[in-house]
Amino acid sequence: MEKLSSQDAGFLKIESDHCPFHVAGLMILKKPAQAPRNYMRQVTQRCGRLNELWPIFNKKLQDPQDLSNPAWVPAEDYVPERHVFHYALPSPGGMDDLVKLVTRAHERPLDRSRPLWELHVVEGLPRDRFAIYCKVHHSLVDGVGAMNMIQSMFDASPDARIDYSTTGKTERQHDHHSLFQQLGDLTQGLLRQYRAIPELSNLLAHRGADALRGNSDAMRLPFTAPRTIFNTELDSRRSLVLCDLPLNRVKTMAHQMGGSINDVLLAVCGGALRQYLLAQDALPRSSLLAGMPVSLKGADGGAGNKLSYIMSPFFTNERDDLKRLQRIIKVTSKAKAELNTMSPTAAEDFYALVMAPTILLTVTGNATRVRPATNAIFSNVPGSRERLYMEGAELEAIYPLSIVTDGMGLNITVVSHVNKLCFAIASCPTEQPGVEHLGKLLKESYANLREAVASYCG
Repeated sequence: MEKLSSQDAGFLKIESDHCPFHVAGLMILKKPAQAPRNYMRQVTQRCGRLNELWPIFNKKLQDPQDLSNPAWVPAEDYVPERHVFHYALPSPGGMDDLVKLVTRAHERPLDRSRPLWELHVVEGLPRDRFAIYCKVHHSLVDGVGAMNMIQSMFDASPDARIDYSTTGKTERQHDHHSLFQQLGDLTQGLLRQYRAIPELSNLLAHRGADALRGNSDAMRLPFTAPRTIFNTELDSRRSLVLCDLPLNRVKTMAHQMGGSINDVLLAVCGGALRQYLLAQDALPRSSLLAGMPVSLKGADGGAGNKLSYIMSPFFTNERDDLKRLQRIIKVTSKAKAELNTMSPTAAEDFYALVMAPTILLTVTGNATRVRPATNAIFSNVPGSRERLYMEGAELEAIYPLSIVTDGMGLNITVVSHVNKLCFAIASCPTEQPGVEHLGKLLKESYANLREAVASYCG
């Protein structure tokens, strides 16, 4: 038996039938040349053995109905057919058909009586391509961990096959602790929390001082975001929007302006969201606020989640594309500098400062009765710069599909792959009409920013 951390348990408690809490990846692959007729069946069967590669796929909740003291237990009754599904798009299939199918799968919560994951193999895309959609509950893995898992399926060689001999290497092993060991760990944890109080208090004091001075170019405190159409109660419907941008060009823009790739992407999103909200006559006077999870994991990785938060404006209230980017660079540079000076405990506590009340408000049905903690979640997860293959099939793109919930109805997640930035935007079309146009608006915003940077840099 393995106890869940409070953070991982929170992801289960915040979940509802209309707001499932799983993360997912949609991978587009090209079949190898001269693939045998039964190639897709072989791929499906190989994916049915992923529980041998990823130990987290072999555990389930001890009692799905009682989350007062949740724990993982071994899933002795694993059956591949309950987790891995294979079907084809109606001919002629296209990306629009695939997105519709995946959207329906993404809307459905995972069965808590089983290991909390599913994988769907979908054939029928043009030019001998197929898709794999894999979803895993957020209580098992964060965005970075999910990317590490997915990449373990692939290899730089097209001749390589999934190596199941790496069993256990993708997850830190958990030893059973005696009562005395548990008490010792608890004592050390309390001491770390106590020592982190001055750091956290100092951070909050700085943010409060910025707010009192009216400094709009500073990291914000939680629950200071404006109310928007993205921060309402949701139903079970989802909209998934996919979009690609060129990595090298974005990287060049970031270098020219003295910022990061993440800064450029935030500015691009800010421009797109501004145009979308203007079209809906729903643009607030103050800027939308982005909540950006930051992984605190060390090189050992490990299961579960270790997260903190950076909170930055999108600067949707800024008309000028170049100024929007410059202001974002100023905010995020200061935020990252502050985070780097904090202990991991204090950084995690800042995340808890956001998550704990968010969980409480959501569980009690009050998420929309207070100002939003943030207006949207924005996450940029690094992928692979080299071409990758699985069972001879080349990975052409990977789209990270994440979570929306009551009061937080917009999630923008980006993964880099080779020379491509793969955007996936999750929202609720019932509450955000016309949100399917965000992909087009992102490309327009990118083009406008690129032109502004080129003009500025001469």
